[in-house]
Amino acid sequence: MIALYILGGILLFTVLLCLLPVGIRIKYDNDFSLFVSIGFINIRVIPAKQKKIRVSDYSERKLERQRKRQQKKDAEKERKNTAGTKKEKKDSVLAARLKNLDTAPDMIEQLYDMLSFVSDKFAKRLTVRFFQLDAIIGSDNAAKTAIIYGGACSAAGCISAFLDQHMSLKKRNEASIRITPDFLSEKTVVYADVSMTVRVGGIFTFIFEIRNVISEIYKLLQEDNSNG
Repeated sequence: MIALYILGGILLFTVLLCLLPVGIRIKYDNDFSLFVSIGFINIRVIPAKQKKIRVSDYSERKLERQRKRQQKKDAEKERKNTAGTKKEKKDSVLAARLKNLDTAPDMIEQLYDMLSFVSDKFAKRLTVRFFQLDAIIGSDNAAKTAIIYGGACSAAGCISAFLDQHMSLKKRNEASIRITPDFLSEKTVVYADVSMTVRVGGIFTFIFEIRNVISEIYKLLQEDNSNG
């Protein structure tokens, strides 16, 4: 009976873990910020939290230990350089095929197919919570501004199609994309705020579905003497 309780507890924990949401929030307003959330825990990744300066960090004993560690690292680096033990790095299969003009087109096409497959599988498990993008396009030349504005509008159309597919109906009013040209401004101003979530269980199934792609990429990254 105790074994059944233990098994039930493990199954319950596994189910709850798979339902746990993992979120990413990206903000840009002159400075780039990245936040990661796991359940109710929010962590600021960029910019990193500034470490508090304490007087104890600059004690004579700590400074002496740091100086000795640095001296040891410098001595080890110098020893390796003077010993001439550095081996010539071989090209991986991927690098060799990309350098070879005969195999490069097929390799690029293969990488594109892999990336498309991976992004499609991941996007199906992704939920966009909110999306805001405001851009005022400007440059030092009016014609250049018009070209950049046209490219930005095309990109906005692709983003809008993605949001229509991956945002729920009740959340679509939280999606905002505004792109305007400013022919008097000499630089582009961008503000962005994006929040996305994915379930832990979705990450596990995603990794399982792309296992063949991971295996293929691993093989391509293996060192090899051949040139494709």
